[in-house]
Amino acid sequence: MGAEEPLVLVVRVPKSGSKSLSRLAAEAFADRPQHYVPDTMRREALISRWQAFRLRRSQTQNLMKRYGTASLPAALAKIEAAARPGDLLIGGHADYATMRDGLSRPVRFVTLLREPGERARSDYNYARAGYLRRRPWQRFDSHIAAKIAGRFDFEGFLSYQLQHPQAFADLASAYVGWTPGADLEAHLAASLWDWGVLEESEAFARRVSERVGKPLVFGRSNTTGQVEQLDISAAERRLVDRLYARDLELYERARKPA
Repeated sequence: MGAEEPLVLVVRVPKSGSKSLSRLAAEAFADRPQHYVPDTMRREALISRWQAFRLRRSQTQNLMKRYGTASLPAALAKIEAAARPGDLLIGGHADYATMRDGLSRPVRFVTLLREPGERARSDYNYARAGYLRRRPWQRFDSHIAAKIAGRFDFEGFLSYQLQHPQAFADLASAYVGWTPGADLEAHLAASLWDWGVLEESEAFARRVSERVGKPLVFGRSNTTGQVEQLDISAAERRLVDRLYARDLELYERARKPA
């Protein structure tokens, strides 16, 4: 008897076309049950109890709505009982390691990556715009990154993150579960369903389309809109290279998925 077909997890790396990725995956798996998973990783929680509370609050609200429980392990147990081989796990910004370790069923991920400097610049623009739109008394309940983006320019934003690498460095690598020191090819062999890069999204859509046997178009959903500014100075680029050294390696590997 062959190995059990894995569940497929949509890993939505922030500011990397995650809404469009979710839409594409939902269309690709439209004939299969799709199981909601919440946000599972907010690395700011590693340096802030308030951010840990905000993650738990978000999880609780969404899990109660979907599964009638505030417990992530209990929700995963319900998924385990209901899911069939090959079903889709989709919803929030869920990381691969949490899903792999929380389910006894085999899990593989599908994701899109974005050039790390452009992803970071987009994240900064989005966080700053959202923070500055809020009333002063509302800003307390914000991500740390949003508060820093509201106070500093992009270079200052990156410099702050470099002071807290456990929370901010190599974000994409953390989402796909590639830990420092682990062999990348071995990790991909064990965990990857398919992936691509945002800059070559139509090629990614064509590959997934061929794989599932139905026509799919990627399409863009840019929620940052008019605030997007992606120019990166030489000084900023040096900070990006330090902050996202492993993400840069991961991105280049994703550009040649075969």
